[in-house]
Amino acid sequence: MNPVLSVLLTLLYIGFVVYLVIKKYNSVFVFLSSGIVVFLLVALFTGTSVMGDETTGSVVIDAFIYAKNAFSTNMSGVGLTLMMVTGYSMYMSHIGASTKLAFLATKPLSKVHNSYFVLSFMFIIGTALKLVIPSASGHGMLLMSIAFPILTSLGISPLSAATAVVMGSFIDWGPNDSSAIFAAEKVVGIPMIDYFLKWQLPACLILIAVCAVFLPIWLARCDKRDKHEGTSELQGKVVEDTSCPTWYALFPVAPIVLIVVFAFIPTINLDVTTANLLCLIVVFFVELARRRSKEITNDMSFVMKAMGTSFASVVSILVGAAVFAKAIEILGGMSVISGFLASASGAPILVVAAMSLVTFFGGFVMGSGNASWYAFGPLVPSMTEQMGIATQSVALPMQLATSMGRSMSPVSAVIISVSGMAGLDLQELSRSCMVPAAVMFGCNIVISYCIGTFL
Repeated sequence: MNPVLSVLLTLLYIGFVVYLVIKKYNSVFVFLSSGIVVFLLVALFTGTSVMGDETTGSVVIDAFIYAKNAFSTNMSGVGLTLMMVTGYSMYMSHIGASTKLAFLATKPLSKVHNSYFVLSFMFIIGTALKLVIPSASGHGMLLMSIAFPILTSLGISPLSAATAVVMGSFIDWGPNDSSAIFAAEKVVGIPMIDYFLKWQLPACLILIAVCAVFLPIWLARCDKRDKHEGTSELQGKVVEDTSCPTWYALFPVAPIVLIVVFAFIPTINLDVTTANLLCLIVVFFVELARRRSKEITNDMSFVMKAMGTSFASVVSILVGAAVFAKAIEILGGMSVISGFLASASGAPILVVAAMSLVTFFGGFVMGSGNASWYAFGPLVPSMTEQMGIATQSVALPMQLATSMGRSMSPVSAVIISVSGMAGLDLQELSRSCMVPAAVMFGCNIVISYCIGTFL
């Protein structure tokens, strides 16, 4: 195919898909159906099967075989991991362990009277809690019930307090995060713990430190500038604790601790799925011993339902996005673009910036970090191989950029839920998050490029 035509068709296809998602067509349907249509059209005009040498003999059947393989591959691999992580995370919320952890983490700060100093530390605690609460909206709602009243009682405007809550999930990181798991196992092709400790952890710690300094300064300036007078039903309420024992706060972090500890024991290989399953069974028996009721065993149904919900909301997007990414690949435009970048001086930083901007914008318009990352992440290995650079040096900033875009999206679940709980206008909160999110995106490009260069 002519290179110019290939690029044009690729960009038109991406633009069409993004348009449909913005218009609130179901993203899974759009990804899956549009990808299959591209497979069929390419086969019709070029005679090339999406299955390549493994063709069934019919280019039409091949299109659907590829989609079927995407289901089976993702459900048994990364999909299973994501469902297990979600099940455990939701169970921690169900028994009150996540709330207990958040309560204990934020309680000491309620005694500090320097409001923006408290906001900075609340933000750091919030980003740390994101390690054990992968859902951005669930994370935001938990912080709204615990951290938001403390901040507003210290005189911080509800808008600034809500902005700090949303920005607490501005990076998706850690061994339990779905986008990080996808980055490690499907895009980079290395163990999750290696991706986390060597690549993601250094970048995220620097980003959190930078944002912890920038955010209170920016929000203090905003509060002084417009003297926001909004109020919230949560303002001034006493922070509530849960009835579970204090030591239950250890349960949400247990899988991460196990994964990190066993990473340094070469004779034992503990993966993310197994670590969460192990902790789940232990917590079940602890709950059974503490409450001494056979009704506790019904909680297993709750976990299975949470895993099913994860399949419907996350794994299904992963499957659709895999078909979408393959459609982009066979159109060939991204290969032409990567070839051009490979011939340009300073190509690595151009690739990092350009591809990260794609997922950042995708996270903003789709309101989902996962949808954007799952769609464009699979394109990275072929691009970096062609350019002769490490896959993780491009994958890392792209993966982190998606959640930054989501943090300022007016259609993201976290913005919608936090604005509703704070009694704020949806667009107002979205605008308040734009500057911090954009600044962190710029820092992400520089920091990730430096880490990719020196590691």
